[in-house]
Amino acid sequence: MIAPHLANALEDIIEQQSIEAVFQPIFNVSTNQLHGFEALSRGPKDTELHSPFALFSTAEKQGKLSELETLCRNISIHAFDARQLNGKLFINISPKALLDPNHPKGITLQLIKQLGIAPNNVVIELSEQYPADDIDLLKSCLNHYRNQGFLTAIDDLGAGYSGLRLWSELAPDYVKIDRHFIHQIDTTAVKQEFVRSIVELCQNLTCKVIAEGIETNEELTTLKQLGVTYGQGYFLGKPAIQPQQHFTHDQPSVIYQPHTRYCDTAESLCINAVTASSNTRLKKLSLQFSEQPALQAIVIVDNDLVLGLVNRSALLELFSTPYGRSLHENHPAHIVMDTEVLQIEANEPLINVSQLLTSDSVNNVAQQFIILRHQKLIGIGHTKDLLQRITEHRIKMARHANPLTNLPGNVPIQEELKRLKLQNKSYYLAYLDLSHFKPYNDVYGFFRGDEVIQLLAQLLLPHQSDQCFVGHIGGDDFVMISMQDDTLLTCQSIIEQFEQHKISFYQHTHWQAQSMSAHDRQGLPFQYPLVSLSIGVLPPQITQHATEHEISTLSAQAKKLAKSASNGLYLYE
Repeated sequence: MIAPHLANALEDIIEQQSIEAVFQPIFNVSTNQLHGFEALSRGPKDTELHSPFALFSTAEKQGKLSELETLCRNISIHAFDARQLNGKLFINISPKALLDPNHPKGITLQLIKQLGIAPNNVVIELSEQYPADDIDLLKSCLNHYRNQGFLTAIDDLGAGYSGLRLWSELAPDYVKIDRHFIHQIDTTAVKQEFVRSIVELCQNLTCKVIAEGIETNEELTTLKQLGVTYGQGYFLGKPAIQPQQHFTHDQPSVIYQPHTRYCDTAESLCINAVTASSNTRLKKLSLQFSEQPALQAIVIVDNDLVLGLVNRSALLELFSTPYGRSLHENHPAHIVMDTEVLQIEANEPLINVSQLLTSDSVNNVAQQFIILRHQKLIGIGHTKDLLQRITEHRIKMARHANPLTNLPGNVPIQEELKRLKLQNKSYYLAYLDLSHFKPYNDVYGFFRGDEVIQLLAQLLLPHQSDQCFVGHIGGDDFVMISMQDDTLLTCQSIIEQFEQHKISFYQHTHWQAQSMSAHDRQGLPFQYPLVSLSIGVLPPQITQHATEHEISTLSAQAKKLAKSASNGLYLYE
């Protein structure tokens, strides 16, 4: 039961259509381009039903949910059109309202047609706030919208009990990750693993991921590193009558991959480009294509400024039409050049290039892209070479990854040290080791021991970046190679986090005693302390000039000294 005055207020709102539509922007965070808006509804200001929660929960209790949602949808569509907003319109519909026998059919399609909005620019977003028990019936209702050309989305994935089942049964175009998993994701390894898994699943299912509730720069940067393409939240733009339509994120975007450091850059794909000015006649370009059968594109450049390119296929298609050659051969190149061709800086990692090529801002995956250094042309790259290189790289890295943690193993670690040596880079080398790990393994078993090792890997992963490499030597030994000045603080923080987590790996009696009994190497019983994390660190003054053999010897000594340190951390000097 609800208060009579709220029931009356709801009736007045529906009768007077006193709903206000606000819109929250959704951005492609890889390109900073606007993707669309989610329509949200508010009741009359300064009333108990102003907030959406109060408004819709009252309607649900009164059996008016379908009626209210239909009204909100109509008002939102009219407002979206009147305010001339761009991109896709995301409209919320609850499963309970959708399955209401009295829910009107065909009104949404009729309305958007009247306003000239294409169905594929409208996304029907199912919320789990009022879940549905009949998945088959819900799937049938949703297919009704699909057949009319609408796109679909599942909202708040992870917040409700049926989210994954809805996803598998309904195969939506979008999945929106609940804000719970986004809040403080930059400092929460479990949330990072959840989002990473969803991103990987969506890549396999050709489904787009939208992260909801982004509120900080750190959260956005982490999400971009995890491969999330679309974002929504107060940091990007708050719901408003006239919402924000532009967003700039200056934080460097390094796509998170354990092995990104070993990916070649775009420059590695660069081949010499054939160039021409914008006034070059098409007849001359056609002759160049005829004389060079392998040539696929000519870059158009004026005064060192790249304007676009002319594709072989596009020019041949133009000349193949009746009178095509005679009509167009004397036209200048800029008439037919592709000005939307992707232009990429030479130092861009290949995984970033791949994402840019397949982003929704590009209608078709281009066969070529232009490579620049400081905005100056250095050559052209081919997409087929990019795909081949990424495939080869992933096979190589998978072969050398540690099977327990998927972190780079000994071969990539040695390659990283050699790379830094060749580039004369200064760096800290931190050697991480678990003290008293063997007796823990003996008492609790290898399965629990593996869990401890995986925890340490999860604590290290958030620190991996283009300035910090993390590797798994084997067993309970890890290495962190960092060019960051705050490396010692990072190491101390990792030790503290490990101390906070390790209580979950012990029985109450062992934790209370802060020790446990196990047999030593001679088979005699011995009382061992609990597992602890030790980190020995070699500073840049040593690593920059030491040989490979010296680094190995000195890091082992630093680790040994760290085991004796009261806080588990030792800087070798």
